[in-house]
Amino acid sequence: MAGKAPRLTKKERQERFGKGPSGTPRTAAAEAPSTREALATMKDGDHLHCIACGKHLDTVGEARSRKGGFDALWATVRCAHGSPFFACLGCVTDARRRLDEHDRSGASVKVASPWH
Repeated sequence: MAGKAPRLTKKERQERFGKGPSGTPRTAAAEAPSTREALATMKDGDHLHCIACGKHLDTVGEARSRKGGFDALWATVRCAHGSPFFACLGCVTDARRRLDEHDRSGASVKVASPWH
């Protein structure tokens, strides 16, 4: 009988990822790559969607073709582990709340269904 995969204890999560918002500073986020570096690993046809509302923000190719002004259209937010996520400027607070929950629980980020 297949059971659930074992979860990390709170102490194990803190040792692996740090204490997060209530404890020590998020060193992984401070060392995270820039938005341009994050986009460099993606394919041109990949779509960027807001994690809070699911709205289509851009394709990676469109974001790369802009001359440095692409951040004015949407924001890049990072979890404590340094992974980049994208959000509408109006949804940054909700996106940050989702990432904080992910950092606290260790569960996957609750991403909204994408739409165009």
